[in-house]
Amino acid sequence: MANTCEIPLLFKDDDAEPAILRDTGLIKLIPTIVRAVELKNPNWETENVVVTSPISIPFPRWVGDFVFEHIRKYESPQGSVEGDIKNYPEAAQKTIVELKQIIGLADFLECTSFMHCIGFVIADKLSPKHVNEIAAYLGVEMEPEENLENREDGWVYPPSSIFENN
Repeated sequence: MANTCEIPLLFKDDDAEPAILRDTGLIKLIPTIVRAVELKNPNWETENVVVTSPISIPFPRWVGDFVFEHIRKYESPQGSVEGDIKNYPEAAQKTIVELKQIIGLADFLECTSFMHCIGFVIADKLSPKHVNEIAAYLGVEMEPEENLENREDGWVYPPSSIFENN
């Protein structure tokens, strides 16, 4: 008989009822949740465990649903620039803003391989964009080019034009 494991997750947009995570195979793929459960229940994989206090997840539920639904089937592109966006069709349909939330939750949950998959999709979507659009997405400030090569820190910063059309 399989053991029972119930972990309540309270997403930031949940009013009262937390989502209940019961799939031990899925739980094993999420290091943050594994550590939270093991803290009080070190034998959670072999014993019946019902966590009573919900784990707070600072993301909307739809983001969690996306991660939990796709974490098993998305395999990391293994650092290859030749990866195929077709390997991640559901993520490819998301907007850049939605993907930013998804990769944020993957980072929060320490799901590194899944995070790489979403990062690959984000990179594919950002590749045709101008460097100023990429900077805005990343939340970094673009500095005027004349200041890039004359910095007190001693580093030389190349002009953005060398990154265009690459």
